[in-house]
Amino acid sequence: MTSEFVRNIHLATAQRLKEQGADLNCIVEHFENVYMPMDELPGLLGQLGYPQQDLKQFLKGVYQ
Repeated sequence: MTSEFVRNIHLATAQRLKEQGADLNCIVEHFENVYMPMDELPGLLGQLGYPQQDLKQFLKGVYQ
């Protein structure tokens, strides 16, 4: 489990990436590069405003 402090830092970075026009692939890549546990990814992406149904489809394609 990732500490709240570390999670918030990477979430803020992902938010900035999104604001700068990064797509979902780029944001997921950021989380992978910082070794964010993949079981935390849907929650983090949900906090960034990505709809859960879109995430399920996206993650299904990426991690199969």
